Amino acid sequence: MTRAALIAAAALLCSACGIGDDTAPTAALSSKHLVYTKAVGKPQKAVWIGDVNGTRMRRLALGHYGLVSPDGRTIAISRRGGIYTVDPNGRGERFIAWAKPAGWLPDSGHLLAFQRKAFVNIDLEDRSVDMIEGREVTTWSISPDGATLAYDVYLPRPPSGECGFDIYSAQIDGSSKRRLTTGGRSSHPVWGTDSIVFAYRPVGTGCFKPRIWQMGTKGGQRAPVMRTLPNRFAELGRYGVRPFAWVSRSPLLLATIPTEWGAELALVNRHSGRAHAVDLDRRTRREQPMYADHPSRDGRNVVGAACRAELPCTIRIYSVAALRARELITGAVAYPHWNR
Repeated sequence: MTRAALIAAAALLCSACGIGDDTAPTAALSSKHLVYTKAVGKPQKAVWIGDVNGTRMRRLALGHYGLVSPDGRTIAISRRGGIYTVDPNGRGERFIAWAKPAGWLPDSGHLLAFQRKAFVNIDLEDRSVDMIEGREVTTWSISPDGATLAYDVYLPRPPSGECGFDIYSAQIDGSSKRRLTTGGRSSHPVWGTDSIVFAYRPVGTGCFKPRIWQMGTKGGQRAPVMRTLPNRFAELGRYGVRPFAWVSRSPLLLATIPTEWGAELALVNRHSGRAHAVDLDRRTRREQPMYADHPSRDGRNVVGAACRAELPCTIRIYSVAALRARELITGAVAYPHWNR
């Protein structure tokens, strides 16, 4: 399976660990879990689950990928037949909807998903569906109180003639929709305590050189976090800098640098605007990037899968405090997710 195919599949949602055995049920007693998919590209492809640090992994259920609920009590599984949920011990499997799971709301009782092109909120108790947005949504972020979403919408006819994304907000039931940006140059919102950081493309820069800006939660008070985009982030297969997560009790923001191989992790000082890509091995002249799939809730740890043009892939956890990564597993693996 090619790296491009892995990226495309993941977009429908961004040292070897212990191999599963029958002696690992204690992992299910924890409320913190990490999941990833093994045997990618094979009929027996399945979601595996273990401790949030990647140990005591065991097979959970057949599926394309899994998403751990915030409370750790439920895993949403994506299959060709739609969304299923299962307990961390593999029991209680239940069909939810014909859709693709995209993310959990903080209450662990509602699941964001894509139904065809629509972006929806599914109530797991009664399986009712609220449509948040009928147009194509690419990324989203949830407010700290869990009541509001900020998300970007792809515009097939960009008003600028160059780009085609703007940011909207709405209540989680799809009501009170508000357009936060205009001009087709804004995407990738990430909600903070009292503001939203986002990717912005100034006039004349095209679509592939975004840098990070900040605005109020209602769209006003827009200002650059990064006033300029360093050339090293806009050449040799790199396409700008986008916000990824806030780091609690720190002036840092996590960011990603889109490349053809995936999203490279970067750190941005939101006071100075200075950014640098994470290099896992500074002893060599060639950078070894950390690829980012999901941050921890406090932004201090990141899990990600790195793949070459073909399998195998390597799943790692990166510590922002220690500035280093720990390898979990290499093989036909992909799509890590956790509730750390």
